[in-house]
Amino acid sequence: MLIKLTGGKTYDPANGADGVVRDVHLRDGRVVAAPTDGAKIDKEYDCRGRVIMAGAIDMHTHIGGGKLNIARAMLPEDHRGDLVARTPLTRSSAGRAAPGTLATGYRYAEMGYTACFEPAILPVNARQAHLEMGDTPIVDKGGYVMLGSDDFLLRLMAKGESQKLINDYVAWIINATRCIGIKVVNAGGISAFKFNQRRLDVDEKHPFYGVTPREVLTTLSRAVYELGVPHPLHVHGSNLGIPGNWESSLKTIKAAEGLPIHLTHIQFH
Repeated sequence: MLIKLTGGKTYDPANGADGVVRDVHLRDGRVVAAPTDGAKIDKEYDCRGRVIMAGAIDMHTHIGGGKLNIARAMLPEDHRGDLVARTPLTRSSAGRAAPGTLATGYRYAEMGYTACFEPAILPVNARQAHLEMGDTPIVDKGGYVMLGSDDFLLRLMAKGESQKLINDYVAWIINATRCIGIKVVNAGGISAFKFNQRRLDVDEKHPFYGVTPREVLTTLSRAVYELGVPHPLHVHGSNLGIPGNWESSLKTIKAAEGLPIHLTHIQFH
């Protein structure tokens, strides 16, 4: 199928287009040169007065899973006060602070996004998270599975099991949860809080497993790298948002031992 987008203001820095008004042709989902052989245009869209650009990608956005449903349950006023009406193109949905799946897809599309990634999928909750993301329209979706406080991982590390065995476990988890990456939130800290530990810095030992966040970060960043997972370890650092936590952030970077990591929530470092 050949599609023509007519007269839009095009932004494509890689190809030197900076607000250039031009026609854009697409064949079977890919941008192609304007046909010179008289090929029939199957569909034409009038884009005059509109912007044409590559869709934005949100690498970290909470659009599915248990924590979002808890937020929805705790914010009934958000749903009563912010409705998305049913139209020929949209179905009814609601909420702004914690919107429903349909409203989430519509609003991301309005902002120019075409892909969104849920960064905190619990292995035990992966099926529900994927079903919820599947109900979110228009945008492509993916997810990162949380392993930094996983009890089985911490048990393996406490027993001194090999990196190869841990790599196998990480690979199995990625496959079983159908995620594209691994996420760490306050490495080991969520588990430690269950044992009444109220603070866990990068080199503090877990009160039960005796494992430090540094060891978790080093082990998982190596597992992700050695397995060839495209997205590096996705890290929500220790003490994030606490004054003076820049020291923890620097320790977190060093814990990766030169391997790539993706530091989330940069505004809180």
